[in-house]
Amino acid sequence: MGNTGPLGGSPPLAYPSGAQIVLAANAPSADWHAVRRTGLGGSDMAAICGLNPYTSPLEIWFSKVGRPVPRRNDPVLDEAALMGHALEPLIATRFTALTGLLAVDGPGTLRHPSRPWIANLDRVTEDDGLPGVVELKSRSSYALKDWLDEPPVDVQVQVQHYLAVTGWDYAYTVALIGGQRTLVHRLERDEELIADLAAIAEEFWGWVESRQQPPVDGSHATGQLLDRLHAHPTRDVVVADATEVEWLLQQRAVAKQEIAAAEIALLEAENRLKAIAGDATDVHTRGELAYSWRPQPGQISWKTAALAADPGLDPEPYRGEPTRVLRVHLENL
Repeated sequence: MGNTGPLGGSPPLAYPSGAQIVLAANAPSADWHAVRRTGLGGSDMAAICGLNPYTSPLEIWFSKVGRPVPRRNDPVLDEAALMGHALEPLIATRFTALTGLLAVDGPGTLRHPSRPWIANLDRVTEDDGLPGVVELKSRSSYALKDWLDEPPVDVQVQVQHYLAVTGWDYAYTVALIGGQRTLVHRLERDEELIADLAAIAEEFWGWVESRQQPPVDGSHATGQLLDRLHAHPTRDVVVADATEVEWLLQQRAVAKQEIAAAEIALLEAENRLKAIAGDATDVHTRGELAYSWRPQPGQISWKTAALAADPGLDPEPYRGEPTRVLRVHLENL
């Protein structure tokens, strides 16, 4: 591998796909958000594929059609995003130290010539005279196992999207794990995956252009979005289509029965494993630790502790935001 060639210390201006730079890297934030509404970016693709635990396809659709969505109130996620951006120069430096390859700033916002695809590359590199994408991530130590062998699927989708936009043949992902360990993976262009993403993107963008809301899916992200969108009801009753509602209620009842059966099977298996362990903490099979049943400290009840310290404590100032609860009244359909 080498770090010299046509890159010349700055991003290349030609892309085999025919992509063009439509917004400079230092453009105002308002311009950047405006351009993002006109196409699908890498993180958008991961979300519409159902791979983002925090952002649903429905939320992406709202953003593309220009409909406001209540902001998620999560200081922890906000801090993680802020620190991830702040750490990018450090992660890029580690990439160069580990690989000997350049990692220069991305060129700005790229647009594919024939598809509603855009890309904002974290960094650009060059290997054997050919340009490539460098995607930088910062993750907690809990994510280590997800990165050991290869990047998580959502990151692979994001990177393949960038390769589709640029027309380039490879990319590197660089993950700083727990602030202590840097993992680098090289990904080659995957034409089959890119074709699948193109089909998904075409269907989704059709919903954007027609302003037809995509189907509601079963993700937690969609549930959280609906909670935010409808946190403050303004009317008591809506008359809905009986056929649709009754079918959904039946589906819900069947799912609850299947969950209950699965929970019984799970508990039976766990109880039998506990019986085998008996008074032992570890169970071995074929010379290896198969499972353990070890003591652990009990959980602390902070509510009990607080009331014991101050029996007159008023809990109301500590109450969280109000939520809406879904309760079914037609159980026998």
